Amino acid sequence: MKHISIVIYEDVLPAAVANTTAMLFSANEAAVKNGLPAPFRIELVGVHLKNVQLSMPVQFYCSKTIADEFETDTIIIPPMSTAQSDINTLLLKNRELIEWIKEQYDKKVEIMSLCTGAYFLAECGLLDGMPATSHWGAMEDLQQRYPLIDFRPDHVVTHSKAIITGGGGFSSLNALLYFIEQSCGKEISVALSKIYALDYGRTSQSIFTVFSGKRQHNDEEIHQAQCYIEKTFETDISVEQIARQVNMSKRNFIRRFKNATSLSPIEFIQRIKVEAAKKAFEAGETNIAAITYRVGYNDLKTFRMVFKRITGSTPVEYRNQYKTLTAV
Repeated sequence: MKHISIVIYEDVLPAAVANTTAMLFSANEAAVKNGLPAPFRIELVGVHLKNVQLSMPVQFYCSKTIADEFETDTIIIPPMSTAQSDINTLLLKNRELIEWIKEQYDKKVEIMSLCTGAYFLAECGLLDGMPATSHWGAMEDLQQRYPLIDFRPDHVVTHSKAIITGGGGFSSLNALLYFIEQSCGKEISVALSKIYALDYGRTSQSIFTVFSGKRQHNDEEIHQAQCYIEKTFETDISVEQIARQVNMSKRNFIRRFKNATSLSPIEFIQRIKVEAAKKAFEAGETNIAAITYRVGYNDLKTFRMVFKRITGSTPVEYRNQYKTLTAV
């Protein structure tokens, strides 16, 4: 039986704790139903207190705190409910937790972060040189804070050594499914995917990504170029044209744009166009050809290829998914 310790800190996201606990208990129930022993012993572990009152009207009672002496097999770090502007404060007041995670990893304990719980693992330095994932909305900040980590924004789950990281929001439940399959076998994992209506085997969260423009830099000329692209993306704009707008040579512009945004100008333009197309589909539009031309593509084949590469889904698949949601 694996001993699972779910970490409860003051700014934890309660829904994630509830879902994580429920899925692990469901795995126990499924195993017992199949005549097998329950695979998990699940407990909540507080950081400073056993009785953890959140900022919202939710309270967790933990069986122990990280100051207690105990052994465990797997530590799960749920996501936080804190805004990105408060990350520094959150990490500072949880220094004891960060040190404890490092100590447990040195003791060969398996560690799993869900969604933005990856901040704690990243702060430990345990992810340096390794692939990792988190919520797509936090990815730009994580990449800037922790450049030694090989972040995979489109991945739902990564597993290296004794560390598992899960993607954003409820897609992190797919990381739990992966963990359950590794611990209990595929049959139980598939059964839980049906019970919880999860897309078994999902490997990418690209379809959920909202492109936010890569604005976390201080290059004013590149900010101007980004604004120009966002205003004129529906036309057939060229890199040379954008470079002229900010009085740079093409070569210098490409270099500075890539340094500031981590994307080439062409990649940035493509993402802006695809984001506009996604919004059109989400608004209920169904004519792919009309959307293709409106976002500045003259060739349907090229649009399909770029859309699939960025979102992990074809335009038809994306349209049909949101057409169904709109109908509902």
